[in-house]
Amino acid sequence: MTDRITDRISRRSALKSLTVSGAVGLAGCGGMFSDDDDEPEYGAMEIPPEEAGIEEWGQKLNAHAEEAGIDWQQFEGEGIELTFGNALHPYATTTKQVKSYFEELTGITVNYETVSEEQYWRTARQRLEQGGRYDGIMCGLWPAGGYHYGSDGTPWVRDLWQFIEDPSLTDKDWLAMDDFRDQTIELMTFPNGDGTSDFIGFPNGIEAYGCTAIHKPTFEKLGLPEPTNFTELESCATKISVSDQEREGIVSRTSSGTLSAANWGTMFKTYGADWIDRENKEAALNSEQGIKSLERFGGMLHKYGPENPGSYDWYKNNNAYSEGDVGMMYSTPQTSGIVDTQIMEETKWLPPLEGPDGQDPVVDTWVWATAITADTDHPEAAWLFLQWANSRQANLMLSTRQWQGDQPRAGYARLEWVDQQVKSGNAPPVPGEGYMKAFREGMNGVPGGRPSEPDVYPPVPVDTNQNMKIMSEAASAMSNVVANGPSTAAAELDRVAPTITEHAKNIPDRYVAADRFDNK
Repeated sequence: MTDRITDRISRRSALKSLTVSGAVGLAGCGGMFSDDDDEPEYGAMEIPPEEAGIEEWGQKLNAHAEEAGIDWQQFEGEGIELTFGNALHPYATTTKQVKSYFEELTGITVNYETVSEEQYWRTARQRLEQGGRYDGIMCGLWPAGGYHYGSDGTPWVRDLWQFIEDPSLTDKDWLAMDDFRDQTIELMTFPNGDGTSDFIGFPNGIEAYGCTAIHKPTFEKLGLPEPTNFTELESCATKISVSDQEREGIVSRTSSGTLSAANWGTMFKTYGADWIDRENKEAALNSEQGIKSLERFGGMLHKYGPENPGSYDWYKNNNAYSEGDVGMMYSTPQTSGIVDTQIMEETKWLPPLEGPDGQDPVVDTWVWATAITADTDHPEAAWLFLQWANSRQANLMLSTRQWQGDQPRAGYARLEWVDQQVKSGNAPPVPGEGYMKAFREGMNGVPGGRPSEPDVYPPVPVDTNQNMKIMSEAASAMSNVVANGPSTAAAELDRVAPTITEHAKNIPDRYVAADRFDNK
């Protein structure tokens, strides 16, 4: 046992050093320096140094903006200063590097207030309740319904269609809304009490949860077939864990943080379970199917995951895979953004798996977006920034690594357009075999936000104002089962069900009615 621990520590140290160097190059390409003058020399598919890359992309974003039939200088000289609240996320860190080019283009000053993702959702809600601090906010799909409802049914954020339809502010051809999946727009749209609806968050990133990253060298050495269902996934996790590979079997997000329920969410829905009974507004997650899904998920991570398995948040989950602690990661392909490049080149991504009886995957999802607050004094200026920072070129910049030290790969909201740009050689590909196939098939398995049938709803209750509260309770139960073992699944779901029912009772009828969008 001592030798195994020592070997794992040594491997971790080696991989940490690789993470630093691996972040520089991509798939064998990287910025290079000549022996003569130390000036950067790099080709179209290589990664430039940070300063050069930022300058190139700032100029490219403004050149792209100038192609739009928009007067970008219409507020110049008014001294407008905007503040956007952001989580510490690639969207914020990448756009922060280039936003000075928007300021040069428009004369509008843009400030970012950025806090850790773990703290952000609570902080953003507090700021929105207090009012007046932000002109715009990072608006994730899971809390979006709460932002729309506000405290009393009055939205904290604005409907974006009013800006999109205004020709003095928007060139609709340039904005290219057709790039976005209908599902993405629907999920960010919420019903009002008067029968209208609001589109409240402009997308910059989409994710499909419950895909599987497999470390190909580990699978090849052990002779493991790629898993196609949950039974086979657990079998692979078992064999890796008991092997001599110095790795545990599998890792996923398992902490008690709300969003850690995301990957279990895909397994839960694929088992055929429901979080709430919408008609009666009460908890439904402690059904037979819900219990079985948590027994499997919690059992795998408890038995074949790394030490302290119930403590793994987004970063710890990715680090475990990046540092060689595990042979599989049950996650979203977007996690490749912070995984060591060399490890990702040794990885194959698998689409979401079949259910226990061959059921098609029902996939959980997330949308990263930006909203304009109801309290801002400058909504039109904020809209100009949203367009600029989420344009086609901006989404391409966000989706692929563009300068040394930049690790975004968190975009792809314009999924097919960005993929075509990569295929055309206009951006470097994301390393990891099967990345796009897993990503695309995962998104194809996500139910829409505007059901054509009364019983088709999003994979978690993101269409309601109570989603974060409901899924916080679910995440608590999940984390405890991962920590304490699968035999506790039924008791944990029974424990949180009454509180979830209390939250469900507070969902206004318009959010759960089957015809909630009929009057759009």
